[in-house]
Amino acid sequence: MVAPRGHQPYNIFGEGGRPKIYTQEMIESEADALLDWLWQDEKNFFIEDFCLSRGYSYKRLNEWVKANEKFSEAYDMFKTKQRVVLYKGGISKKFGYPMCALILSHDHGIHQKSEQKVTADLSAKSLLDEIMDQSRDLVCE
Repeated sequence: MVAPRGHQPYNIFGEGGRPKIYTQEMIESEADALLDWLWQDEKNFFIEDFCLSRGYSYKRLNEWVKANEKFSEAYDMFKTKQRVVLYKGGISKKFGYPMCALILSHDHGIHQKSEQKVTADLSAKSLLDEIMDQSRDLVCE
């Protein structure tokens, strides 16, 4: 977008978009806070709880994961703990299977695979053979 007449040009140094309100130092302190929160209690395995306690949306975390390596590692640690807690809770029946399966498929890309086998022979040859047998039976009667 061109700046209005008499106004300084926009995006002089390649920056753009909305102003950043979170500094790298702040994001790194949130990484430390995430790790502290993660290990405070066994029940801390939903990122939404952490975000609510800190006063921001969980959607903000995606920006921080891309912007800061330390936060990215802390977030990976959180995802690992969540996956392990759900595995163990699902196996021990502490949590309901449908909820564990839903969270693991939505947040971790782990899907249940089922295999189905067709027991009927539906090939063209078998269908033709069956029709021929029926027509033979009709002619012979």
